[in-house]
Amino acid sequence: MAKAAGGGPDKPSGKGAASRNTSRGAASSKKSALGKATSNDDVDAALVEEGPPNWKNAWPFFVAAGVVALLVLGIVLSSISRPSEERVSDDARVQYAINDLYTAKNGLNYAEYRANTCDADLDKTGFPSEAQFVAENQASLDQNGRIEIPEITDLVVDGDRATAKVHWHYKDKADAKQVVETIVVRENGEWKVCSS
Repeated sequence: MAKAAGGGPDKPSGKGAASRNTSRGAASSKKSALGKATSNDDVDAALVEEGPPNWKNAWPFFVAAGVVALLVLGIVLSSISRPSEERVSDDARVQYAINDLYTAKNGLNYAEYRANTCDADLDKTGFPSEAQFVAENQASLDQNGRIEIPEITDLVVDGDRATAKVHWHYKDKADAKQVVETIVVRENGEWKVCSS
């Protein structure tokens, strides 16, 4: 029995062989389409399902960014519309007045001392002149050091009048602590230390 050149059941050749190979490739493609996917088909399917990022998927981010922007805008507008002086409580302003008075003594700043003293005390005959103020406070600084105020307690504001206990000591004599009952009054919108 003679075989055709290149023929035989194991070795397809010629025109018929090509058509059979093509039909096998088509059959394998059909198998993939019917649900029997290969590993390459799984990767392709995953890429098709995910696709490129879509702006519609980012809407929660845009909403959150909008809320944050509105909060920041509200804070900024609040700060601009209300100056910082108006946001400070009366208790804090009273403490500032007391601290400023003692700071003026430490710094030998007569103008600041007068600015934080009430009109009733300024009008008294015994109120020190600038020369007296500087001389007395310089001598105290040389002998005792600066005045330090660790705390102000029992602060009570009642309308335009406040009382507080000022705990203070000299820097060089920290063991000699003093407590002074202090009166602070509001004059023309500003709190000032007063002797009565």
